[in-house]
Amino acid sequence: MNVKSILSALFFLFCLFTQCSQNVSRTNTFPESAINFLNIDQGKVAILDETYEPYFSQLQKREVHVFTGIKPPSNDITEIRSFAKEKFASAVIPFSEDEKECITFVISRIKATMNRHNINLVANHPWRFIKIEDWLCGGFAHTRGNSIILSQKHLEKLMVNWSQSMNEKDENELVSKFGALLVHEQLHSLQRSYKSKFDSLYRDFWGFIPLSVEPNKAIAINQVSNPDAPNLEWAFEENDNYYWVRTLIKEHIENPKMGRDFIDCVYQLEYKNGNYSVKEDSLGSPISFRLARFKNYTNRFPVSNGLDHPNEISAYMFSQYFVSLYNNSTPFEDQKEEAKKTTKVFIKWIKQHLK
Repeated sequence: MNVKSILSALFFLFCLFTQCSQNVSRTNTFPESAINFLNIDQGKVAILDETYEPYFSQLQKREVHVFTGIKPPSNDITEIRSFAKEKFASAVIPFSEDEKECITFVISRIKATMNRHNINLVANHPWRFIKIEDWLCGGFAHTRGNSIILSQKHLEKLMVNWSQSMNEKDENELVSKFGALLVHEQLHSLQRSYKSKFDSLYRDFWGFIPLSVEPNKAIAINQVSNPDAPNLEWAFEENDNYYWVRTLIKEHIENPKMGRDFIDCVYQLEYKNGNYSVKEDSLGSPISFRLARFKNYTNRFPVSNGLDHPNEISAYMFSQYFVSLYNNSTPFEDQKEEAKKTTKVFIKWIKQHLK
């Protein structure tokens, strides 16, 4: 064998070794078909995880009151955040075997649907679950890191059609409703694991602009830190102005409740002294208006929920898309005319980046 042949053989072995190493690395990081139901000890650790982004370290007093249902017994922000961590961890409870079986069944149907349409990144992403008591975050489903957090009452509501011997109609209803929720939350996990992919959707396909906005104390007092969209880097341009959408807790309510006492507000941004900040009136108060008035923005999307952040928009849209694929129906059939371009590029992006 001549030198050239030897070098070619060595190069082939090197490439083969590299590919195998990459496959092992990917498998170890995201094992295919992995479904993990965290026990109480594991869940207490995972629910406090801030590996991907800060959460507890930016909470404010009013939102802690909303999330826990209890007014924090201190005005010291460090103590308030410690109180929040303690309450979040204390809410973790174990899954029943029936709940595990139901979730595993629904995931099998999700994976089959995703694989059938070559959306393999979703099909093969691992599933991790934490179960909580109903009082935490109003029982709303949400995520922390790569873990999906489900409450007892939410599980009971979604599992109403579940049984080992259910008929086809009940199965379709179960997968359509429970599966829609699971893929919504799973997309939030993907948004963290593959941030650059989603950044391209928001920036290049939907026209959001990544901006760093100076903190505003008047807004922070009533802020709602969305665990599925804690980074607030996305603004929207309209008529050469930049706007920032925020969800806030209504003022002057003694015991605000999750969802019911939230409002979506739009703030115009201005650039000065090298930074973007919220535009204020002559008295120094942030200038805002309700999101419902921002029709040029809201009409661009086929969903009405989660319009305060592209993480939520994409999750709600993907949830609808999954249901249409599962039921072999046309996706986004009843959308507004202005939303057609948004949905078209979204489906194109899915086929390019989630395959």
